[in-house]
Amino acid sequence: MRRTVTVLAGAAALSVAFTFQAAAAPGEFIAPNARAAAEVDYHGALQRQKNVIDSFKSAHGPNVYCVIVNPSAGINLSSALILANGGVGTTSVEASGYPTTSCDSRRDAITVVPVNNGRDVSASFTIAVL
Repeated sequence: MRRTVTVLAGAAALSVAFTFQAAAAPGEFIAPNARAAAEVDYHGALQRQKNVIDSFKSAHGPNVYCVIVNPSAGINLSSALILANGGVGTTSVEASGYPTTSCDSRRDAITVVPVNNGRDVSASFTIAVL
């Protein structure tokens, strides 16, 4: 009986440890001259951010990403300068602050498409909104 209690207590402690690891928030992006910035991995997960609340792969294309800027930041994305840089395996990155159907026509979304030699690819990227 004593062994059963010990094993169950150990299993409960492990499940709590794994739960806290899975809920890790993205780190803060230190970008003093940017109004918003994000680092996104090839899965679409937000790694670091400044005034960005979410990022994900769009349901409208396998290599299209949506980066959601915090509406309280007061940034008009359609008139902002958006700089994008791709990770390994990219030759360029297309980024648009205009509402697109790929990101459900959201005004707070930046549509991002990493490109390698003219073809869209699944890749990590960084963006900065100036």
